[in-house]
Amino acid sequence: MAPPGEVRELVLATAAAQELEVEVLAEPERMAGMWRSAGTVVVAGELARRVASAAPTARPGVFLVGSDAEQLAAWSAPLAAGVIQLPEGGAWLGAVLADGRSRFSGPVVAVLGGSGGVGASTLAASLAHLGAERAEASALVDVDPLGGGLDLLLGAERVSGWRWPRLEAADGRLGDLRGYLPVVDGVTVVSMARGPAFDLSREPLAAIVGALRSWHSLVVLDVGRCGGPAAREALRLAGRQLLVASASVRGVAAARQVVAEYELERAELVLRRGRGSLDSALVAEAVGLPILGEIPTDLRLVEAADSGEPPARGVRRGYRRAVDALVRRVLADADD
Repeated sequence: MAPPGEVRELVLATAAAQELEVEVLAEPERMAGMWRSAGTVVVAGELARRVASAAPTARPGVFLVGSDAEQLAAWSAPLAAGVIQLPEGGAWLGAVLADGRSRFSGPVVAVLGGSGGVGASTLAASLAHLGAERAEASALVDVDPLGGGLDLLLGAERVSGWRWPRLEAADGRLGDLRGYLPVVDGVTVVSMARGPAFDLSREPLAAIVGALRSWHSLVVLDVGRCGGPAAREALRLAGRQLLVASASVRGVAAARQVVAEYELERAELVLRRGRGSLDSALVAEAVGLPILGEIPTDLRLVEAADSGEPPARGVRRGYRRAVDALVRRVLADADD
């Protein structure tokens, strides 16, 4: 939604480059059902006030665009919208539009740890591994530049293929990347490399995830605990956000801080249980999120990680069954 002018032309040119169909409105009061049905809604800053008045309900996939940063920031919260400042944000706009076109492809799941050492990366890798067994293919994306590289967790550090630094220039709509990335047991892996410091930005992440969705039945994002724009973009891209939390007093306290920091209003809890764990209902109430599932503490996971064995291979049946139930739930809900 934009009046005639430079902003509208830039959005239309970006959409045309990706062969996307666009409905253009200069009068928000006429948007009617398109507000709900559109894959992505792009609103020019000068129409933000009128759109906020006319919009029936909040919805995901809304973005404010324009050159006036102060105006965009003022209306971001009322519209629950992302902000893309133009023209410098043109690459991100392209990635956002590409993601909107792919919204009916494979589901995207972001996994975030409620505290350090709770096993979020292990769960992310296990979800991707078991997802590949249940579906045609899955992908695992490393979003943590200080995590040492997910390929190590999978024993894939010697498997050839591109890592993140080589994908840094990605933006907009990409094709099939499977021939360029490491693959382990049917899981396509986008891992960090070990080397000079690398600051992952949101534009290449959005572009890579958009491409992976088109060719995989499940895409899992290991968000990590470094924070920053890439972590927040990973959570935005995900249709499902899983917060892995220890069912302990300290685990609950840490998880509450993560929920507040990232504003995780639509996340679901995956509780890691062990001896002396708190009652699940009490944890859910304290953290303020519903529980999607529970996983047992499995000491064999540490041995598997040290030996470079993918987590889903080197675990007891209890952990595997718990993760498999999560995969079934995610894939089933995506088909609804």
